[in-house]
Amino acid sequence: MIIGRKLSHQSEINIENKIIGADYPCYIIAEIGVNHNGDLTLAKKLIDVAVDAGANAVKFQKRNLQSLYRKEALENPNIESQGFEILLAELKEVELSKEDYFDIVNYCKEKKITFLCTPWDIPSVDFLEQINTPAYKIASGDMTNFPLIKYISKTRKPMIISTGMSKIEEIEKMVNFVKKLEIPFILLHANSTYPSPIESLNVSLIPEYAKKFNVPIGFSDHEIGIIGSLTAANIGAVVIERHITLDKKMKGLDHSSSLEPNEFKELVTMIRLSEKAKGKPIKKMTRAEVLQREVVSKSIVCMSDIDEGEIFSEENIEVKGPEKGLSAQYFFDIIGKKSPRKIQIGEYLLEDDMK
Repeated sequence: MIIGRKLSHQSEINIENKIIGADYPCYIIAEIGVNHNGDLTLAKKLIDVAVDAGANAVKFQKRNLQSLYRKEALENPNIESQGFEILLAELKEVELSKEDYFDIVNYCKEKKITFLCTPWDIPSVDFLEQINTPAYKIASGDMTNFPLIKYISKTRKPMIISTGMSKIEEIEKMVNFVKKLEIPFILLHANSTYPSPIESLNVSLIPEYAKKFNVPIGFSDHEIGIIGSLTAANIGAVVIERHITLDKKMKGLDHSSSLEPNEFKELVTMIRLSEKAKGKPIKKMTRAEVLQREVVSKSIVCMSDIDEGEIFSEENIEVKGPEKGLSAQYFFDIIGKKSPRKIQIGEYLLEDDMK
């Protein structure tokens, strides 16, 4: 991949008064997706998992199968492929009702966590507008679906766009298209293999995308563990999205590549601790370091009595601990200078002795 010129756009996004950008804490999305298995009670339990872990948002998926697929394919799925037949059967089982979504949105408000959703088609966008979804996620499969993206842009709400299973030329074209729509958006680097092998994550693209596209860059991760997500957050991902489940062994499309509650909570905790470790690019000593330095660092002391006007040399000064006088880093700076005072053997040199 050749990184081209930097494109101008905004570097921060606001979703429900939460600022997302390089100077802010990583925005963590718990992707429930279809792991609720069409069960409202299970959906709420997964929201509780996200809240307990400290996630910023939960995300669901909304489909209108009649709009999404051809009538002939819905009536006779085996005319497409065996894989499609299996997928369609799964999707029919996991679809939540419209009433369920209203209940879920209210539950998210009660739990003080942001509700997000991926619409796979235009009717789903219209429905999500009814429940006032604050931002829209575009799945990797729809990254090239410009009609859907343009339709969503009419809401004037932020978009989070995944870039899995795509070529760099397609990403460039999509970014240019979305920028012309003048809608704030975030790109998510992704590998759309479920689960993704660790060596395929290639998170080093995250800072490269940030430089190239000048938009916030995040990471939608489908690995089994958490090291890829943690690494991505540490090198600049402003959003981390992970599928969650109550049990990886549950029946369903995405459970096996999702994080269980303890794993997801560990990820959130580690990201927040790593943010503390990053600190700010300002070098200063902590109070503990100051105390430690006084014990283990070194000063310049006299090896013998020194008269006023006598020349400092390696014959009459040496380095000893602890650091209570002139730092040993000035040892060679003071060599050849005249002593401004009379100094006794074993006495520390002072900063004034340098003048």
